[in-house]
Amino acid sequence: MLGLFMSIARLFEREPQFSGSLAELSEDPVRLAEILLLFRMVLADGIVQPSQLTAFERICEQHFGVSRRDMPELHALLDSPKARSYEAQAFTLLGQLDMKARTTLLDDMMRIARANTNRNERDDRLIRRTASLLGLEPGSVGVEEKEQAMNDTAGKSPSFGERVRALLDQSTSLSKVANDPVLTAELLLLVRMSFADKTVEPAEADAFAAICTRLLGLNGDELTDILRYLNDFGYETTDAQAAEMLADLDEARKREILDHLAIVAKAGGEVDDRERRLFEATARRLGFA
Repeated sequence: MLGLFMSIARLFEREPQFSGSLAELSEDPVRLAEILLLFRMVLADGIVQPSQLTAFERICEQHFGVSRRDMPELHALLDSPKARSYEAQAFTLLGQLDMKARTTLLDDMMRIARANTNRNERDDRLIRRTASLLGLEPGSVGVEEKEQAMNDTAGKSPSFGERVRALLDQSTSLSKVANDPVLTAELLLLVRMSFADKTVEPAEADAFAAICTRLLGLNGDELTDILRYLNDFGYETTDAQAAEMLADLDEARKREILDHLAIVAKAGGEVDDRERRLFEATARRLGFA
């Protein structure tokens, strides 16, 4: 879990130049965010399956007008600084999609997931997170109806969409965090306090875990998933924005959050100047002089 706290800053490099449909795509943040999320589905289990890559390429050709011969350029685009900046804002950008476009996107993600011959829980977890963040019920996705019709006639196991619904219906700590902006904001500040001095001491990671489990009531077995969620979907939120989300809480709850930040800051021993600045800035934004 300790390693998940550390984010390696990517060096800025010169933006590559693109032509044709890729040039248009590079200037369309929303469509590029869609493709980035679809490619994240390919990488969900850490292994690029040829069958999933083929499914991804077909979707790119059908829905985004990117031919297979342009795939090398597309991958260069996805790895560009511009694309990485869009990925950090992915769900803010995808929030601009209408419901039909959102369901199509989730449908495409399911196509890629089904193409994985060794599909595991990480595929399901990404589908679940995305459906929740986009405000979708899996049953609204067209692919589920097709699968269900096949299952009714062939006696197969429940459809992929039904399994996603079952996951969304579970009252897990991860879903609690994903659906509670205030809790997400507090956790983001705690994580940033953990690496404010650019290093994360084991004592700081332990303090974070203790706050999550003992004080916030989260399941310790899900902390790794929660950290991945914060890393994947929370880093478009600045420290100031996170604090602003907490500004309307009552004074007792705001003091509690500051206490939690202080616990993490002190856990590593001497409080670093950067940790002190983050604490003081957060206190000011919460209305404390």
